[in-house]
Amino acid sequence: SKKGAKRGKRGRHTGPPPNVMTVFSSEEPRETLVGDIVIDAYGREFSGDKYYIRVSIEALLQILNDPTEAPIHQQAVQALNAMFGPLQNNCAPYLGRIVPAVLRAMEMAPPGQADFYVENLGRLVCMSRQLIRPFLEKMFDLFDPDAHASDRLQSSLVGLIEVLAEALSGDLGSHISTVLPFLVSVIDRDASEMRQVTDRTLHALRILSPSLEGYLFLVMPRLLSLLDLATTPINVTESTLACISSIVSAVNCNSFASRMVLKLVELLQCSPTPQFQTAVVDVFCTLMEQLQDEFTLFMPMISLTMKRRGIFDHAKYERYSRLLFSGRLIPKDTLRVPPLLSGDTTKAETGLSMVNTDGMTKQYVNATVLRRAWTVSQSMSKGEWAGWLSKFSNELVRQSPSAALRACSGLASKHPKLCKELFNAAFVSCWTELPGQYQQEIVSSLQEVASKPDVPPDVLQTILGLAGYMERDEKQIQIDL
Repeated sequence: SKKGAKRGKRGRHTGPPPNVMTVFSSEEPRETLVGDIVIDAYGREFSGDKYYIRVSIEALLQILNDPTEAPIHQQAVQALNAMFGPLQNNCAPYLGRIVPAVLRAMEMAPPGQADFYVENLGRLVCMSRQLIRPFLEKMFDLFDPDAHASDRLQSSLVGLIEVLAEALSGDLGSHISTVLPFLVSVIDRDASEMRQVTDRTLHALRILSPSLEGYLFLVMPRLLSLLDLATTPINVTESTLACISSIVSAVNCNSFASRMVLKLVELLQCSPTPQFQTAVVDVFCTLMEQLQDEFTLFMPMISLTMKRRGIFDHAKYERYSRLLFSGRLIPKDTLRVPPLLSGDTTKAETGLSMVNTDGMTKQYVNATVLRRAWTVSQSMSKGEWAGWLSKFSNELVRQSPSAALRACSGLASKHPKLCKELFNAAFVSCWTELPGQYQQEIVSSLQEVASKPDVPPDVLQTILGLAGYMERDEKQIQIDL
């Protein structure tokens, strides 16, 4: 008779059913893997898209919550973002754990890496949108106006503010009082020659413009101070004009009307190019729309300045003036300003192929490539079995039809522990897509490995664990010992 019994005949007892993802060993206590999902919590399914998402996220969260895994925290965050791209709503139930985990990883990281985590939080917000609302509170703690941060980190924080405003439909509520002092401090501290961080901050203020009612006293003086070509680069001055125009369109700026017009007239007098002159007069047009009859008080001074600068044919200003005097000038709705940060992640960054937006479209399993990985060489030595299992495990994750498992493939190829934890789920996901002939071949290879006398115990335990996992999922494979 054979040394052992078929896997399918083991485990007949009267007690509770065995844990299907326990590493089998007669000499050591059973060890529960990350892929182990408690039956009472998640039901009895051990395969399927939602299950694969669950297993993948649990494995990545364990990495993020482990300080000893800090060197690969960034890759774990990238894998989570890669997963959210195609899967979105299906990942939403885990946002309450993912957001705190990313923030904790950021706290553990060296200061120079903080911008990476902030930017990836922003991408997560972009992809999750309204779904992330309940988990945003802790993000607003990042915007400390008294904290000294690098230009790169400040730029990332400003980008996060933009996508937060987008996710909350422009309504930051009480958080606006946290965000605005931070943005103003960024402008005040930017002493760089090109003022790039200031330029980025101006874009964020345009997005926030509908929320600035009651906060103009904080924002408008800083903006008007930037309308100085002697101290501000021309591109930043142009961005400031666009920002002021957005704010004027969105909220009542009557209390600052005189100061704005005087500053704009002064700027018009020293405008360096016709294009810049047009940009200044366009802001006058926006003010005209909002102030209506009150704007007529400033028109003589504006007209005189325009004539002195040789501006006689600004069609928009002339048309708006006629409409104003005839009582037919109607303010336009505020134009939406999109965030600069995108939730898109490329295949090159994530290693994940594109899938449809429903997140449940199965990806192609390349059976030929997978076959090369499971094939066993007759001349393999004892020291080569671990390499065979590693190669096979990595290819299972890489070829998995599950977008969630594939999102982990880049990190799994460099992190054997993660690859081991995803092995069972990745195997089943590929198994269901393989033709019968390939299923028979893969079982034959596993049987051949299990029957080798020099196979290391951990390789044998992995195969036995897989057999138990498959049995519980009603996809029994027979492994004889």
